[in-house]
Amino acid sequence: MKIKSETEFRQCQKEHEALVQKGSVVLGSMELLSSEEKERFIELVKMIHEWEAAYYPLPGCVSTLITDAIKDKMKADNLKQNEAAKVLGISESRISELLNGRRPLNLNIVKKLRDNLGISADFILDNL
Repeated sequence: MKIKSETEFRQCQKEHEALVQKGSVVLGSMELLSSEEKERFIELVKMIHEWEAAYYPLPGCVSTLITDAIKDKMKADNLKQNEAAKVLGISESRISELLNGRRPLNLNIVKKLRDNLGISADFILDNL
């Protein structure tokens, strides 16, 4: 399941916090949660992490919305990672860091993504 809105994100956070409260404070250990509660807890953690990576990336990290758009464009254009690096005029290690969200975008890369891969600068700026 994926979170589709800020409201859903907040609801998932509240449910997550309730499970943490129950497991750590009420029961004394997260291990004492029921199997269903443990599974739900894991699901919530994954959903919240995915949402935060897309909409609240850590400083210096790139939103997964942007990296997914780059990967989708590469797939649509049948570009391998090394070919995309050449098209963008960057090293293979740099594109790897970029696609894995470990390298922040700079204005030069945003322009190259716009001009060479056709990814809208507005889209990138809206999702930084």
